[in-house]
Amino acid sequence: MLRASRARCTHLGLLWILYAYSVDGYIEIVEEQQCHDFRFRLMCRDLDSHIAVLEAWYTSIEDYQRENMTQPPQRLTVKKAENDSELNRVYKYSSPKHNGVYELTNITYENASVVNNSLEWSDLVNDTLDMSVEFVNTTESGVCGVTTFARSYGSWREGDKRRRALKRNFSVNLRSPVSYRCTGVNHCNFVLAEDYPAAADWTLGVVYIKYACFDDTLSVHYCNREVQVAVSGEDSEGYIRTPGYPNFYVGDVCRWRLRADPEQRLRVTLLDVSLRSVGPFEESCMDYVSVQDSNGDSLLSSCEQVELPLQLTSTTNTVEVLVEAKSKGAYPKRGVLLHYKSVGCVTLPAPSDGYLVYRNEEVAHYMCNVNYVFADTRQRARLLWCYDDNRWNDTVPLCIAEAVKAVWNDSAPVTRVEDAKLPPHEQPDMIVDIVIPSLLIAALFIGNAFIVLIIYKYRKRYSFRHYFETKARANVACSSSFSAESIQSMNV
Repeated sequence: MLRASRARCTHLGLLWILYAYSVDGYIEIVEEQQCHDFRFRLMCRDLDSHIAVLEAWYTSIEDYQRENMTQPPQRLTVKKAENDSELNRVYKYSSPKHNGVYELTNITYENASVVNNSLEWSDLVNDTLDMSVEFVNTTESGVCGVTTFARSYGSWREGDKRRRALKRNFSVNLRSPVSYRCTGVNHCNFVLAEDYPAAADWTLGVVYIKYACFDDTLSVHYCNREVQVAVSGEDSEGYIRTPGYPNFYVGDVCRWRLRADPEQRLRVTLLDVSLRSVGPFEESCMDYVSVQDSNGDSLLSSCEQVELPLQLTSTTNTVEVLVEAKSKGAYPKRGVLLHYKSVGCVTLPAPSDGYLVYRNEEVAHYMCNVNYVFADTRQRARLLWCYDDNRWNDTVPLCIAEAVKAVWNDSAPVTRVEDAKLPPHEQPDMIVDIVIPSLLIAALFIGNAFIVLIIYKYRKRYSFRHYFETKARANVACSSSFSAESIQSMNV
């Protein structure tokens, strides 16, 4: 007994150290696994945070050992694109020698090692992303003899989703009793034998609890609101709860409209549905929650409690959540708690000297124009991966001009520009580059000379004609003057 007490005290100290460590963002996930007789203390480090129980399981020692022996060790991996046939059609230009010579090759996953048709996730993200997962083991195992631990991390980190799901074929789902005590509050205690009387006769085993801490001041808890969901980051997910949760809910109509980017969809996860169930003389739910897509499709309409978090993904970027309660007054049930998040990576704009080659739900392939490269990698191509539902693993920087210059590599030196072999579409063509332009220039000169000659002849002809016409008019004028003088002399 003293040994178990020391283990618990040590665990509590480690757990408080874990909470003191800063985790970015206002949503945090906590996991804890202890012996079945352990007093769980579910708590959030922030006084304004509330608990949302995600999973709770009991597994006997025999079943725990059997399930763990049949399952291989977990490894944090990321799957390749689902549509590999389309992905294999994407091609990539690269310049291995960085000398302006680009080679057309099939797509390759740089800086990533392939293991069992999967890519290690740590190789696909840049160093600026925090992918750390705090994992603390207690110094001593409990009386059940299994390894106990506490783990904490942010919900948007990929580690939670990419881990292989454990089989729970022989486990008992404890989410309902744990959620009844802890969901919606800031902290609570849970002892299996005391808070779940049905477990009094159970044998030695292990209890696993996973819960989320969310800032209740940032959650939506007023009716008839429209929520603009961000493209990515902390504001791309959040929580909605009915007024009075988790103590009661009021008989009224609450409506929330969630709107994301047109390129995205919305995922709504029902964490807790505690409404008045169908009565003995009733045919349907009097109080219910419904989730409807903007195209009119109904994703859910029910008043039943969910055994595990129920995920609903829309087909459009707008979702309407409705909680309609016909019960009069304040009904002594918790109400509804749900989580929402935008799904899908929004296409990043291509740089001014580049373009988007191909993209699907998981990857995007960008290229720079000929003789241009990305400023950071000095490569023409860039492949982005979409992870954590709505985030790209990298950015698309500017494309800058790359001058063909002399370089030295391990195989052979290149000392002259002429030594750098250009791609086939950039090879110089004598006829196109020299002969045809020369002929065009000569034709222009000949045409201009011919036009000048015509103008010269025309002006010369016009000058002669003008001369003779002027002389003729002068002769006529002289003749007329002579005749008048003759007539006058004769009269005299």
